[in-house]
Amino acid sequence: MSTRVFVLRPEPGLSATMERGRAMGLSMEAMPLSAAEPVAWDIPPGSFDGMLLGSANGLRHAGERLADLGQMPVYAVGEATAEEARARGLPVAMIGSGGLQGLLDALPGDRPLSLLRLSGAEHLPVEAPPHVTIASATVYAIVHHPLGASNIDRLGEGGVVLLHSGGTARHFENECRRTGIDRSKLALATIGPRVARSVSDGWKSLRSASTPDDAALLSLADIMCH
Repeated sequence: MSTRVFVLRPEPGLSATMERGRAMGLSMEAMPLSAAEPVAWDIPPGSFDGMLLGSANGLRHAGERLADLGQMPVYAVGEATAEEARARGLPVAMIGSGGLQGLLDALPGDRPLSLLRLSGAEHLPVEAPPHVTIASATVYAIVHHPLGASNIDRLGEGGVVLLHSGGTARHFENECRRTGIDRSKLALATIGPRVARSVSDGWKSLRSASTPDDAALLSLADIMCH
C-alpha cells in the first residue's frame, strides 16, 4: 500500500494541496483539524500605503470593513493570496516567494512604506525593514478540533503528515499524546523550520521544505514517501 500523506490544513488551502498531491501520484488523505472564523476588528488609526497579507484568510474573513480600506494595494505572501486579492478587485503591488519575512526583506527601500497587516490571532512575528512601518489588525482566528476515532485509526497505521502552521503542529502533537497515537510511525513534513520547532521529538522523522510554499512541501512529502 502507498504511504499515506495526511493534510491537516483547513479549507480552502486543503483542497488545493489535495489536488496538487494527487496530481503527483501521492496517496492523499484529507484530515482538517481546524477552521478559520472571523472576529470583530477595527481599522487601526493612521494612513496606509497597502495591505500586508500572510494568508488569503485575511481577505476572506475581513467582512464588510474591508470595503472601508478602498482599493489599497496588496502585498501578498504568495500567488494564492494574490489571486484572492485580484478576485476582489484589489491591485497587487508585490508577491513574495519566501514567506512573509522574505517579502518584507525584498521591499524596495526608495521610499517610506506604511502597511496594514490583516492577520489571524496566531501569526508568525516579522521584522520590518527600517523604511517600513506595520500596523496589525486581527481579523480571524483558527479554531482547532479534536481527532475523531476514524482519524486516530488511520494515523495509527503510519504515514507522512503535512504541517502548514505552527498552531496546527502544536495542536496535532497534543492530540497524538491525548489519544495515544504511536508518533514513531508518523513522519512530519513542515512548511518551514519555524513550524518544525513547534513540535518535540519522538516522530519517525521531522523535515522542513526547502522553501515555505505548498509545492516545496509536497515535493518533500514525495521524497519522504519513497
